[in-house]
Amino acid sequence: MNSVSSIAPGWFPRATGMDGLLRPIPCGVCEAPSPPPVPFTERHLQCVWADSRLRPDALRTMAGELVQVEHPGEWNTGPGPDFLKAALRVGPELRRITGDVEIHIRPADWQRHGHAQDPRYRQVCAHVAFYPGLLPAAELPPGTLQIALRPALDATLDFSFDNIDLLAYPVAARATPPPCRHAMLQLTPRQRKAALDTAGERRLRRRAELLLGAMLDRGPAQIIYEEVMAALGYRPNKAPFRRMARLLPLDRLREKSAGDPVRAYALLMGVASLLPDPTTAARSWDPATKTFIRRCWDAWWPLADDFLAQRIPRSDWSMAGIRPANRPERRLMAAALLFAPATGLPERMAAIAKRSQGLPVDRLLALLDVAAAPYWSKRLSFSSPPRESPVALIGTSRARAILINLLLPAFAAMGAPAKAWHSILERLPAEQSNELIQQTALRLFGPDHTPRLYSSGLRRQGLIHIHHEYCLGDRSLCATCPYPDDLAAMACD
Repeated sequence: MNSVSSIAPGWFPRATGMDGLLRPIPCGVCEAPSPPPVPFTERHLQCVWADSRLRPDALRTMAGELVQVEHPGEWNTGPGPDFLKAALRVGPELRRITGDVEIHIRPADWQRHGHAQDPRYRQVCAHVAFYPGLLPAAELPPGTLQIALRPALDATLDFSFDNIDLLAYPVAARATPPPCRHAMLQLTPRQRKAALDTAGERRLRRRAELLLGAMLDRGPAQIIYEEVMAALGYRPNKAPFRRMARLLPLDRLREKSAGDPVRAYALLMGVASLLPDPTTAARSWDPATKTFIRRCWDAWWPLADDFLAQRIPRSDWSMAGIRPANRPERRLMAAALLFAPATGLPERMAAIAKRSQGLPVDRLLALLDVAAAPYWSKRLSFSSPPRESPVALIGTSRARAILINLLLPAFAAMGAPAKAWHSILERLPAEQSNELIQQTALRLFGPDHTPRLYSSGLRRQGLIHIHHEYCLGDRSLCATCPYPDDLAAMACD
């Protein structure tokens, strides 16, 4: 299906000339506040720690040593400690301590959140809580400082948590606007849009290059299968979905299912350890569910021994907080419908890639339309009754995300003629906005900008690219970031 070894020059023309920068990956999470309720949240404390205008100068450890914050660390937005790579000066000799920082309301929250057993917290050098309290040293990484914010905040007469605008952070932690904003404001409106378009193409080109490398290794069909599976899992279950695509490769899925989507679904559910036990759950099922589950078990049992060592433990799946429509049990049916047939999604994409003209966006989104799903078309779970209206296995927002992040870069990787697809870039539908997009836009354009600046799919991709390419790699609070110079060069063109 793929005979090319590099992305054709015509693809993503504005993405050229921006190679060579590091691309760190985010990790970290903002935890829920600790009960009982208090008039502030953990995020308030994170703002205090990050912003030198809010953070008191007279911080002390629980042992009484004075603490100077040389660098508060980089604010994390994914799993792990709240701030990464902080630098502190401690004691009369101002010894320098570096590492990660974890913020809590109460010292005991460290234990409640299970950080002592989590390897991501092994580099924590300071545990900062609002209330004073001392944890046993054995609970924390060796040498961890324990710091309480309340004594110093109480001594700051004009301090109030009510004055903190949570939505402005982490950008507001910088006392002055970042240099990239000044550089962006020197551009004309047309140049600003061009800057985002260029960054968006750069992100998509990189995705195409990564997909091409993987396709040359394992074949286009298998890579499309793996990437769509990961996208169906979304963030909570992305890893187990991708692992399943490796444990049960596309060729084997088709061989064992003989192209039947229900048999393929049974195989996927069996390998995922998600096929319900009819002997314990059948009482709450209606006749249609009992019939469907029995059909799945009839397909799975003869093959179960072949996959005994490859099954994914049920405990590896994240179910908490997932909308019923997006649960793995439903998304696996979408995967079965897309990939079990011999003329499934990879084959249809291969045929489209050979066309001399690209397809409009609605035709591309139709590739992911699996409305006629056996059993699941009008159901959200095995135990719930059928609904009056159909419930899509792949919703509109997820389909758009797959189109932008996978299908379009995959067509470039598969050698589709660039000229035929260039107009699609200008009309890409926008993914849902998120905090990363909003924070990057705030950093670049300030608090009073209009979201119309990045209403297109390509420009939102551009904001994501700028965040990953520049912001996450910066450890200097923007002092050495090259992006302002890149923007200045664009102003001279």
